[in-house]
Amino acid sequence: MTSRVDEFQHGGAVDDSQPLPFGPAGRLERFRATSRRQRLHPLEKILLSLVLAQLVFLPWALGGMRWWAQLTSLVLALVTFAVALMPRTYTAEFTTGPDFRMLPLPRLLKFPVFWCGLLLLGYIVVQALNPGWIYIERDRLWWMEMLPRIDWLPSGTANPFVLGGPWRMLVIYGAAWLLVCSIWIGLTRRRSLQLLLTGLAANGFALALFALVQRLTSNGKIYWSIPSANASFFGSFIYKNHAGAYLLLILIVATALAAWHYLRGLRRMEKSSPSALFVFFAVLLATNIVVSYARGATLAMAAFVLAAGLAFLVFQWRQPSDLRRPVVSIALVAALGGFGYVGFSALSAEKALDRMQRLFEDENASVRSRQIASRATWEMLQDNWQWGTGAGSFRFLFPIYQQKHPEIFQQGKRRLFWDHAHNDLLQIPVELGLPGVALIVIAGLFWFLRLIKTCFWENPLAVLLVAGLLIVLAHAWTDFLFYNPAILLTWCALWPVVTLWAEAEEKTVRT
Repeated sequence: MTSRVDEFQHGGAVDDSQPLPFGPAGRLERFRATSRRQRLHPLEKILLSLVLAQLVFLPWALGGMRWWAQLTSLVLALVTFAVALMPRTYTAEFTTGPDFRMLPLPRLLKFPVFWCGLLLLGYIVVQALNPGWIYIERDRLWWMEMLPRIDWLPSGTANPFVLGGPWRMLVIYGAAWLLVCSIWIGLTRRRSLQLLLTGLAANGFALALFALVQRLTSNGKIYWSIPSANASFFGSFIYKNHAGAYLLLILIVATALAAWHYLRGLRRMEKSSPSALFVFFAVLLATNIVVSYARGATLAMAAFVLAAGLAFLVFQWRQPSDLRRPVVSIALVAALGGFGYVGFSALSAEKALDRMQRLFEDENASVRSRQIASRATWEMLQDNWQWGTGAGSFRFLFPIYQQKHPEIFQQGKRRLFWDHAHNDLLQIPVELGLPGVALIVIAGLFWFLRLIKTCFWENPLAVLLVAGLLIVLAHAWTDFLFYNPAILLTWCALWPVVTLWAEAEEKTVRT
């Protein structure tokens, strides 16, 4: 047995020893001239189940915004990572080639995102061990006091774990880092990636159904029993904008799966495919996003739907003329529009659309206050760009800059407090500084370089996932999406998934 293994093992290879006829029948025969699908390795099955368990758990656990959910997520991530590192022996029932032994550790050590994440977590630990401010609370009032610190090292805040701070963010970022590494080194088959994406889509569909039932029968509490500090909760999410952004991520996954199944069905000349089911999922998710009143998510969804529609037309146009099905495409669009119209009408989506229109009105106090908060956050960044203020420190130190802007500092006799800047693309650099942002950018460049190498734009699932992930990133300019663990971990997990998928598709085409 050899100790080396290619990045992906594909069950099935076309036998080119005998020529196959040309034309549609020949293409169909060539696609079906494959060996039986190979079984997934038992350790890969366990790993896949653990990854899904973590990603399914977080949205139902109030979006993962509570400390107990975050610690649970970290424990799951540690177990998942341990399973991913276990060596595997592949025999004839798991591979079409000779027996071999797969060692995940060497692949992990060659993974740049592993080192970037490890350095980032170490950087946050230094911030936590070198606090420059301490949280003080007396008589139901709180304030921050300066502490002596080592000026040439990054610093953070000392505060209760349940309120935030570097140790809390270490738990969240650590879980995301372990999850990404586990997917990269542990999922070796495209079948595993397909099952993972399908599981996410199915869980999102269930979450959407639950949200609609709760909206129609709501008693003002999450799960009809948990009081919410935010009256605008939606489904199992405390904050409606987080619900909208998470559902948008799942809509992106469902749309990508629908496109992949549809185009694969055309190439294989299959009579039916699961594409219609995933379109149904996507429509229900879109309906939920609109009725959640999450205006930013609705705008982001509109941008994605437009991009997906253009991509669909391009892929259809590039298909051979004998594989195009214009009637099916027209019927699919008509069904999509009809179901959407019925859903929107039944759920009084006009109210949500009216609220969306107010997003562009000058008198919208929410938009104005967020613009001012972003300006104050920019001022905060200018003073702390070298080392940052410390992971999770924004809510404790922002009042120093907030008080310079009376519009967001006080309302009547009531003080206003901002837990987040509602602009992740500014808040994250404020907290992590130049070194932390540089590590994140390097990790992002790794994904893009790998994707460009595989010509991902020729793969319908990959191009839709990448476009959707970038749209969600742009949406983070207007809200604090990546401070929600359910959104952060799902968004991060989809990068290794789409990269591995594009590489698997490229190898399949070459074969």
